[in-house]
Amino acid sequence: MDLLLPLISLLLVAGGGGRWLGSFVDGATTAVPNLEEVPSAAYWETVLPGIPMPPAIINLLLAQQNEGEGSHHAHSHKHGNKKQAGVFFFHDMLRLGSVIIPTIPLTTSLPALLPHNIAKSIPFSTERLSDIIAIFAPASLAMAREIRWTLDTCDHPRTLPGQKAGCATSLESLTELASSLHGTHNVHAFSAANLPIDAAGTPALRGMYNMTAVRKLSDSQEIVTCHDLTYPYTVYYCHTANPTAAYTVTLESVDGATVPQVMEALAVCHLDTSRWSPKNPFFEMHNLKPGDVAVCHFLTKLSIIWVRGGEQGDTHAATR
Repeated sequence: MDLLLPLISLLLVAGGGGRWLGSFVDGATTAVPNLEEVPSAAYWETVLPGIPMPPAIINLLLAQQNEGEGSHHAHSHKHGNKKQAGVFFFHDMLRLGSVIIPTIPLTTSLPALLPHNIAKSIPFSTERLSDIIAIFAPASLAMAREIRWTLDTCDHPRTLPGQKAGCATSLESLTELASSLHGTHNVHAFSAANLPIDAAGTPALRGMYNMTAVRKLSDSQEIVTCHDLTYPYTVYYCHTANPTAAYTVTLESVDGATVPQVMEALAVCHLDTSRWSPKNPFFEMHNLKPGDVAVCHFLTKLSIIWVRGGEQGDTHAATR
């Protein structure tokens, strides 16, 4: 273990994080030329045969075969009330022809998606924070704060009564966690199809877009949402939050000048907000109380929505 951790640190930090994927044998890495030879991809096909892998996972696996694409993964958790309020929108806006200025959290890098055996070998809890910081040294103060935030979120999920949550650090643990939260391996996974990798400093508020296609992902109100967290390698926080509706939404620039001109994003709508805080900025901005309305928001490029098989929504998107 003592010899393994410095090598992991070297591969993830000095080596560019996400550009490494291989089989770890006696301290050596073997490059993987295509997804068919990636153990994680083979595991997916074994556990979820015939189920398409979502673009988020494909992007993470492919990035590690392309030199220099990976790096420390970061989101910002510091927002003013007005910005927080702008993340949300009303459920009835999810219809063809709606014009919206979407807030979609940035994705500026594709972090390393570790093989399961490597992920299991790395400590992952707030009790081992000092050891973890040492693995990724030199870690900036900001990076150390983000590591602590992620570990605390995974150790102590902030769920509402009746919700379940957990974290995953590999594709294998991700599929098992999502299946466990659903109570079945008969699941389907979805992610945004073509959101860009954003340049640093790109505003999360994306400009004015028209909704040209809206597709509901499941007829059930029981879904599992997995959010990518800030960490030196891929970590997902997955949770239930029912009743919930999930959609793929095609957004086209109103004036044709906004970049990108077309985006396909995922939106999640919380249908019961009665247990939300009355101080939620969205409620305060619109003079609402918890439970008055259903509230929606868009997800990041790497977020994943899982639904039970046989409960998918209409396979044909409603289009303009």
